[in-house]
Amino acid sequence: MRIHITIIALTGFFMTMCAPKDNCDRIFFNGAIQSMDEYSSIHSAMAVREGRICALGSDEAILAAWSAEEQIDLQGAFVYPGLIDAHAHLYGLGEEAVILAVHGTGDKEAIISMLSARAANTAQNQWIRGRGWDQNDWPEKTFPNNNDLDRATTAHPVFLSRIDGHAAWVNSLALELSGITADTPDPEGGRIVRLEDGSPTGILLDKAIELVRAHIPPPTREELKVGYQAAIDRCIAVGMTGMHDMGMDAEDIEAVRSLIDEGKFPFRIVAYIDGRGDTWEQYLKAGRQSYGNQQLTVAGLKLYADGALGSRGAWMLEPYSDDPGNSGIPIIDEDTIAFEAARAVEAGMQVCVHAIGDAAVRRVLNGYARALEQNASPPYPLRVEHAQVISDIDIPRFAALGVLPSMQPTHCTSDMYWAEARLGAIRVRNAYAWARLIGTGTYIPGGSDFPVERPDPLAGIHAAAFRKDALGRPASAKDIEEHFQVDPLHPEERDRWSEGWYGSQRMSREHAVRAFTSWAAQAAGMQTSVGVLSEGSWADFVILSRDLLTVPEEEFLETTVRETWHGGELIYTAE
Repeated sequence: MRIHITIIALTGFFMTMCAPKDNCDRIFFNGAIQSMDEYSSIHSAMAVREGRICALGSDEAILAAWSAEEQIDLQGAFVYPGLIDAHAHLYGLGEEAVILAVHGTGDKEAIISMLSARAANTAQNQWIRGRGWDQNDWPEKTFPNNNDLDRATTAHPVFLSRIDGHAAWVNSLALELSGITADTPDPEGGRIVRLEDGSPTGILLDKAIELVRAHIPPPTREELKVGYQAAIDRCIAVGMTGMHDMGMDAEDIEAVRSLIDEGKFPFRIVAYIDGRGDTWEQYLKAGRQSYGNQQLTVAGLKLYADGALGSRGAWMLEPYSDDPGNSGIPIIDEDTIAFEAARAVEAGMQVCVHAIGDAAVRRVLNGYARALEQNASPPYPLRVEHAQVISDIDIPRFAALGVLPSMQPTHCTSDMYWAEARLGAIRVRNAYAWARLIGTGTYIPGGSDFPVERPDPLAGIHAAAFRKDALGRPASAKDIEEHFQVDPLHPEERDRWSEGWYGSQRMSREHAVRAFTSWAAQAAGMQTSVGVLSEGSWADFVILSRDLLTVPEEEFLETTVRETWHGGELIYTAE
């Protein structure tokens, strides 16, 4: 139910108070306001003026010191800082309304059926794009091929991105239009999956995807704006007031700036430029900059060191346990990482490098270490995005270097069904190692990588705190044996699963919440503005039905977002 808002006129009682009152726009009182500041302060009231918090305290103190025409009774509701996704792709979420969304399909035949229906209503030779397939969810966990898609249509070029964005499945016409044949060499940092005779199968990994994507018409400015607006509508409905966008180009930035100018963007993006090139050079020269009321902050550069675990493109120190001849795909060299990180630090900007496999993580840390030799005190932290598998000797290097592991908890609970088969029983213990990393003195900004995962910070907090998915798995050793690709458990191993999948690596409840609030803000150098509710910060907050720090585990995902506020303005209500 929506929190009741009352307008209380100034009365003679308030006018007769001895001390003069300061004016503000709104007073919120009778709540449980979790500040998530360094002291974990809890307040019952706060005053807001010009979009920022000007005071917090008890009901008595705030009502005695501040005057506002609008006073809002929170009726005991739980208030948290607006939730922040520290790694996602906003337009990728927005475009789901127009592309073929195939998330959650149980086999390739379901996708072929969906594609046939889409082709019947699409003009010939027009590209059909889609995203979301995952062969790990199919009975046969092998890559599909172009002939499968040809059964649905040969009159349209088809491009279907895997759920992680690191593999593409295309049909024969798309291969033909892109000039990909048996004689086409693998690009550096990518792989064309082939038959024994060298002919392409229609599966492209990492940099090879660009061979086809280059032939797909890009979205127009208006299409970008529509996509961004659709995406933020979805985000604010789940309590999100901001996110870190890992891969924007010049057109994306201009589309968002246009929405800000039009007053249609009640949200905050921290943008990282998608790869090296002219756009990065332009913004590197200008330095970190913000637009609007910190609604868009261009903060740095996004690079890729390897592919993804699900498509076996993550670069590993040793071959995959379920693919012995393959160690993944390295994409960038250490010299480039060191060069760009040094330039970014000098310019007051950040570098964020995607690294999932332990070999990729080590390369990024080595590159960062070289850059930090030139400037050991960067104004904003360097980041490793994902950091899913880390060798023992590299885990403490994050804290030692001041480099952040930016991680996505629901990747763990999505991948856990097959991760041990992919990595082996020993190496998997260094996967999604949140507790070990925090124990060394670092902190972990939390994200979802949407649209890879669903845009829901509460699901991310749940995964971080309990190492279980939305179905409550693993709830027992029997769960592990029935649903996970692992060898039968020895009796002495069963306790290992009593508190979630490798439950010793859970975050504490408070750390899990901080991952999507104060730690996410700190990772972008915005800790005084967002991610906390403190004097001077933006009044970005979410009103929840339950207290995230105390709600019983089995009821956690029943928590709902009642309202979302941005800059002291109501932007979403469940009613």
